[in-house]
Amino acid sequence: MSRDRPLFDPPSRRRMLRLCGAASASLCLPSPLAQARSQDLAQRLGEAARKGASVSLPAGDIALMGLDLPDGAILKGVPGRTVLKLSGAGPLLSATMARRIALENIVFDGAAGFIPKEKGLLDFSDVINLSVSGCAIRRSSARGVNLTRCGGAFAQNEISEIADVGLYSLDGLGVDVDNNHIRRCGDNGVLIYATSAGRYDGSRIRNNAIEDIDNRSGGNGPYGNGVFIWGAGVVRVEKNRICRCVYTAVRNNGAHNVEVIGNDCKTFGEKAMYAEFGARNSVFRDNRIEDAGAGVAVANADKGTDGAIVSGNTIVNMRKGVKDPEFGPEMLWLTGVLAEKNVEVTGNTIVGPGWIGIALGGWRENLRAEANRISGVDYGIALATGEGAGDALVARNRISARKGAVIATAGMNFLPGDLAKPGAKTYPRLVVRENETP
Repeated sequence: MSRDRPLFDPPSRRRMLRLCGAASASLCLPSPLAQARSQDLAQRLGEAARKGASVSLPAGDIALMGLDLPDGAILKGVPGRTVLKLSGAGPLLSATMARRIALENIVFDGAAGFIPKEKGLLDFSDVINLSVSGCAIRRSSARGVNLTRCGGAFAQNEISEIADVGLYSLDGLGVDVDNNHIRRCGDNGVLIYATSAGRYDGSRIRNNAIEDIDNRSGGNGPYGNGVFIWGAGVVRVEKNRICRCVYTAVRNNGAHNVEVIGNDCKTFGEKAMYAEFGARNSVFRDNRIEDAGAGVAVANADKGTDGAIVSGNTIVNMRKGVKDPEFGPEMLWLTGVLAEKNVEVTGNTIVGPGWIGIALGGWRENLRAEANRISGVDYGIALATGEGAGDALVARNRISARKGAVIATAGMNFLPGDLAKPGAKTYPRLVVRENETP
């Protein structure tokens, strides 16, 4: 995949730009029939909500001008056959300040309309218990689903052909994103965002298939990720299958207490998993990573990244990926695990081709690499040295490396000698012991 060529260009955006112009999308008005249908459906939903009842829609295509759902709305369709189509400017469905909203078995199609930037085809604010299940959200010229201060469940849905992010949640109240298929999104698959670092979120992203995520907005990391967690606290990313993203599978930027567990990840242009720029107390456990520019990076300790467990992961077949000219060797491409401060790297299997199995770099403060199996790389474990380097333990690893099992570095310079061999040079606050090498 090329960063310069998006995976797709949604028909809605092409059509709106051609007929209306980017600055005058509001002039594309819905049809009178769509307006009448929207008003009728809004009235039916309001009456049903007051009685605690649902509204069921028949099979077929229904054009709407954009529908504001009342508190308590329950809207159901015929699975795969009830299609609500946006006519004019979106969102297609929205709700604000509601205790409960439920949508079941409906196809939401934005191809004939236009969604403003930073809005979604489905757009909800301050909905305490939102339930969306068995639905398809497709062909949006902005976001697929846009949530602001919402909680609830988004399960067994399909999101596809989205210009921006598939599902976006801001300051969430705990959203369970479970067993969905999210594909062909222009910038990110799932984005969990908080307005203050470490703000409790409680969302769970699990059992999803996330694939073919592009990077149409460019940059060197904010776009092109399967799951992106920005600043949120207590989020779990578990048992997802994430494939073919221009940048990463899971990126944690400044978030706290994020657990990334048991995900199957393949084909990424950058490092497959990140905790960076102030991320704290991260967990990367039992993930499989294949065909990425590097494996797991717990980086930017100088920017506040602190504390992680990287355990039981399998990282194989690293390769060169994204070609950003500013990304030189100091980015540690083709490195299985990078750790800098208060990180345990234990029980991982790292198989080349690769450059470095495990890099204990940056400030090298309170790091432990123990009981890992590393093969097919140039250097097994690389350790930063110099003034200010802190404690590090390298013990009981099994290493097969072409140029050195355990080596010291000064910046990007590799120092002579293998620290795993008897009589090797010693460094302050560094313990190397009981490692197995050929």
